[in-house]
Amino acid sequence: MMKIAIAPLIGLALLLTGCKSTPNYDYDNSVNFSQLSTYAWVVESKPTGSDKEYFNSDINNKRIVNAIEARLAAKGLRKVAPSEASVLVNFHTTISKKRERDVANTHPFYWSFGRGYYGSHSSLHMNLNSLQREYKEGALVIDFIAPKKELIWRGSFDTRLSQKSNPEKRAEKVNIAVNEILANFPPQ
Repeated sequence: MMKIAIAPLIGLALLLTGCKSTPNYDYDNSVNFSQLSTYAWVVESKPTGSDKEYFNSDINNKRIVNAIEARLAAKGLRKVAPSEASVLVNFHTTISKKRERDVANTHPFYWSFGRGYYGSHSSLHMNLNSLQREYKEGALVIDFIAPKKELIWRGSFDTRLSQKSNPEKRAEKVNIAVNEILANFPPQ
């Protein structure tokens, strides 16, 4: 009975790790990140990119802000007025069109035999076709800026976007991206 319950969990874990993107981050080594205890938002973040359907919407921006604030609160940072903050936070999003190419066998292997003027021959044939698909990739970038207006930490996460998604899946994707990015903040 226990084997039946564990098998789907293992399959789900393998599926999720197969789709995982690695966050990218960089920071200023001269900053003492242990002194950061409060934060404020720089200004209202405006998304960039050409597609406003999914990633670049006020609804999704609210999801991103809520996810960042929840993660920072879990890390012990408190939201205050910009004049009192030890660090300022900002984010932006981009969407780009990507293209992927696959080579696919469109016909099973087959043998051919023949006899001609120069003798007999045999060969193995396989039809390979190149398939191209376009997809959209979204990037979320989170910046931490010193009160002197210097960038001190930046993290980003890229993921493939799906137009056929519901609000719960979109919120889940935002939470995953924010958690992945902020797993490396503050640096240790």
